[in-house]
Amino acid sequence: MVSSFGEIFVAVLLLMLGLSLLVLGIFAAYFGSGKVRTFGIVLAVVGLVVWLVTYFARVALNVSIVSVIYNGVLYLVSAIVGAVIALLIFLAVLLKT
Repeated sequence: MVSSFGEIFVAVLLLMLGLSLLVLGIFAAYFGSGKVRTFGIVLAVVGLVVWLVTYFARVALNVSIVSVIYNGVLYLVSAIVGAVIALLIFLAVLLKT
């Protein structure tokens, strides 16, 4: 299945948004209290809804969910590695001065 850059971008964006909202919602619901706990539960539910919308919209997006998840993990890992390298360079320069 051949997909354009825009279709893959939207699918990865939605999957990462859903994952982020789910993880942050669980974190807030577990560690929060009162309104923060309620807000965390709402975030987790919204994250699940975004994932479900992405799953059911995969036909309209013309993408394979497996390739999107693979690309999403690849993009995420490469972004983290790039950020860590930049941070190490920054710290090396900072500590040398």
